[in-house]
Amino acid sequence: NNTVPFFISGTGPAALYPGDSLAAMTSQITAAANVWNSVSTSSIKLAYGGFFNAGATQSAPGIQVDFSDDIPPGLLAFSVLSVVGGIEKGPNGSFLPIYLSLMELPSDMPKSTIGPSYSEQFFVTVVHEFGHTLGLQHTLASSVMSTYVTTASTKSNPLGDDDMAGISLLYPAGNYLSTVGSITGTVKDRKSTRLNSSHIT
Repeated sequence: NNTVPFFISGTGPAALYPGDSLAAMTSQITAAANVWNSVSTSSIKLAYGGFFNAGATQSAPGIQVDFSDDIPPGLLAFSVLSVVGGIEKGPNGSFLPIYLSLMELPSDMPKSTIGPSYSEQFFVTVVHEFGHTLGLQHTLASSVMSTYVTTASTKSNPLGDDDMAGISLLYPAGNYLSTVGSITGTVKDRKSTRLNSSHIT
């Protein structure tokens, strides 16, 4: 039904910031997911599916949000596509189905730099990670899918035009694809030396 459930580890983080709670984190994670639901030109939606037991792997397609001590240094959080299928044909061309994505948030929140669940950094980071779980990569457009140091996203205005275009190209709603075009050509410097070919949608 074009709706991807996400499940949060019921054990929660090992340590929380003062005044924070698993209930508050769940609320903010759900609000971050709803940011992607607001893109009218995208057919994909996220829905909170409840808690899951840590270590358990679900059989239905979805996203698991877990808390880990294994986040590499320098990262606030990270997401991986855990289970993908083979290339398939669909109504809009070939695609690679994602069956299970994993979002890893810090287990020891105060020792991380992601901030408490009520912080802007936490919220924008989770919106960014949900983008990865749905198949989006990093961008250079200062949108939420940029790195945290280069993003212009805020809690009040989390998505940029590039984010909305990206999710809409992956999961187009209605006649979205017929409303956009493409530019194909060769990029040259002032001396007319060919630099590279570009295809921009």
